[in-house]
Amino acid sequence: MNIAVPVASAEGLRTTTRGAARLSVACAEGRSAVAELYFAQPLRILTPKPGVGEALTAVIANLSGGIVGGDSYETAIDVGAGARLSVAAQAAEKVYRSTGAEAENRLTFRLGDGAVLEWLPQGTILFDRAIFRQSVQFELAGSATLLAGAISVLGRTAMGETVSTGRYREHWDMRRDGKLIWADRFDLRDAAAAAGPASAMRGVSSFATALFARADAAGDLEWARETLAECGPGVRAGVTAIDDHLLAMRWLGGDAMRLREAVGGFWSRARARWLGRPERLPVIWRI
Repeated sequence: MNIAVPVASAEGLRTTTRGAARLSVACAEGRSAVAELYFAQPLRILTPKPGVGEALTAVIANLSGGIVGGDSYETAIDVGAGARLSVAAQAAEKVYRSTGAEAENRLTFRLGDGAVLEWLPQGTILFDRAIFRQSVQFELAGSATLLAGAISVLGRTAMGETVSTGRYREHWDMRRDGKLIWADRFDLRDAAAAAGPASAMRGVSSFATALFARADAAGDLEWARETLAECGPGVRAGVTAIDDHLLAMRWLGGDAMRLREAVGGFWSRARARWLGRPERLPVIWRI
C-alpha cells in the first residue's frame, strides 16, 4: 500500500510518501530468476537484461524525484540459496531540506547459502537542513558472499552548497548465521555538519563505505590496501579486516567527483577479483 499525506514542506505543499518494495530471487538449474516482485509507488524495482558476464540485475528507482521530511521507504531484497544478484539505483538519491520532520529509508538484504549479492547505489546527496535516517540490515547465511557499498555527499558541492544545519543518521548492521559481526553508527547534526576546516568533518564533504563479506575475505587485506593506495589526490582511504570474514573499506574527500571516481576505480577491480564479474562499474552507473 502507498499512502500520501499532504504536508507543508520548504518548497511549498508536498505530499509525504510511504513507499515499499520487495524482491526475491531464486536459483533453479544454475540460473537466477525473479521469484517475487512487489513495489508501491513511488518506489519501483526494474530488472533490465544484464550485460555479458553480469549477474541478474535489479535497479531501484524513486519516481518522486527525491526525499522530503516525513517520507518513509522500506525495501527488502532476498537472494535465495545459490542465487546471484546485482542491485543498483537508477540515480543518486536527493534528500531535500525539511521543516522539522525526519525522513527514513530502511533496507534489508537477506542472503541464503552460497548466494552472492552486489549492492552499489549511486549515492545520497543531502541538502542543507535535511533530516534523514537510513538503516541498512544484512542477514547472511554462512557461505554467502556480499560486496556492498554506499556514497554520501553533504550538499550540492557543484553549486557551492554546504550542509551546516540538519541531521544525517546512517546505521548498518550485518549478521552471519544470526550472529552480529558488524555494526556501524553514523550521526551528523547541526553545526557539526559544516564541511569547513574548523568543523568536526575537517573539510570532508563526501564519504563512502564498502563491505566485502566472505569466509576468506581477510586473506585479501593486503590487496585491498595496495589498491586503495591508488585512489588519487584529495581522497583518503583505508581498509580494516574484521576477523576472517569481513573487509571494511572507507573513503573520505572534499570533492564528490574525485571520491566517486576513487570508489568506482576500486569497485571495478574488486568486483572482478571477488565476484568474477567484468572489471567495470554496473551498467546503470555508465548511463
